[in-house]
Amino acid sequence: MPTDKTYVYLYLDGAFVPAGLLVMHQDGREVVSTFAYGRRYLERRDAAAVDPLQLPLGQAEYHAVGVFRAFQDVSPDGWGRHLLDRAAERDGVVPSEFDYLTVLNQEDRIGALAFGPDLSGPSPAKPTWRPEEIPGDRIDLATMLRDVDAVLNHESLPADQRRFLIRGSSVGGAQPKAAVVYEGRPWIAKFSRELEQWPTCRIELAAMRLAAKCGIRVPECRVVDVGGRDVFLTARFDREGSLLMRRHFLSAMTLTGADSLTDGTYGDIALAIRRFGVAAHLKADLEELFRRMVFNILCNNWDDHLKNHGFLYDTTSGKWRLSPAYDIVPQPQREGDEASRLTLGVGKLGRVATLENALSRCADFDLDLPKAREIIHGMATLVRENWREENRQAGIPEVKLRLIEEAYKSSLNKEKNI
Repeated sequence: MPTDKTYVYLYLDGAFVPAGLLVMHQDGREVVSTFAYGRRYLERRDAAAVDPLQLPLGQAEYHAVGVFRAFQDVSPDGWGRHLLDRAAERDGVVPSEFDYLTVLNQEDRIGALAFGPDLSGPSPAKPTWRPEEIPGDRIDLATMLRDVDAVLNHESLPADQRRFLIRGSSVGGAQPKAAVVYEGRPWIAKFSRELEQWPTCRIELAAMRLAAKCGIRVPECRVVDVGGRDVFLTARFDREGSLLMRRHFLSAMTLTGADSLTDGTYGDIALAIRRFGVAAHLKADLEELFRRMVFNILCNNWDDHLKNHGFLYDTTSGKWRLSPAYDIVPQPQREGDEASRLTLGVGKLGRVATLENALSRCADFDLDLPKAREIIHGMATLVRENWREENRQAGIPEVKLRLIEEAYKSSLNKEKNI
């Protein structure tokens, strides 16, 4: 079974420091991982756990079948893997899990983890299919959009454009995304598709602004026009300050210990907040999580899996805070058994997306029934009174508003029975 090793770095006090050694064995699809913290790292007063649940600080050697969850969070999936697969196929190679994790450039990676072959500092792995030099690492949005189209259309990229593939994307999800620098600031970009009938970028912009009105923390968002096509930009909340300090990020899947991104409930996330959260912010984070669950019901965002919720490390307390919300996209109504259901469990009736079901477990969020009802009524009123104008301001034409209304209208009707 082939063995690969990499040092794991974590960004602390303005610099990357070696935290431990990761060893991965892969035979076909079977992967076994081992991780151990370094002695000097454990002696640091500011040492932070890579993952306080699966990899708590200590001298133990940790083992896992597959990839440790914290490393899954910074490894590409969906779209990012597809790009690297395309980069390697010219050499007849299928990237390994180790390749996916370590081949990307460090500056674009999500969160504060990085990897390197030795103790001289982080640097990407260089398997045989990865060029030694990648010219033009910074790519403008127009070029990215052109390359996205080429990849989606299964077209070959010229040699000078293949950097787009190697550059990859550690941003999760199956849709075309990338970490970008726009007007001198770091953003996550989502790219629209050619001849797109559903203006997803503008629908998400309106939903994020509406979520903010409902007491949910969201990063700055905007839609920019690139050659007549929409690109949705979300300011990176895992970067901070003029020096772009990295912030350690973990998904809710990691902090809840779930084995699947769809195998969980909002109650599980609330429990992770109680277990790992910053004491001074517990009540606020629990209430905000409740608001996010309710908002997803109100706008029919059923793509609310465990990787679409996250946490940021608080260096002062050594604990974790709920990150700003992201990937909130109202969806058309589904048919049959999946109609009016979220991906995550809501309350005593499981994934059923009703406000009554949200109320049934309000105590999980440190809320009594009167307070929970007050929050729901207030949010429903805000959504009902503002969804249309927010979508108009986001640039959605009137003819599309009638289609989007179904995502909001059917959900808002659920307020009547609480």
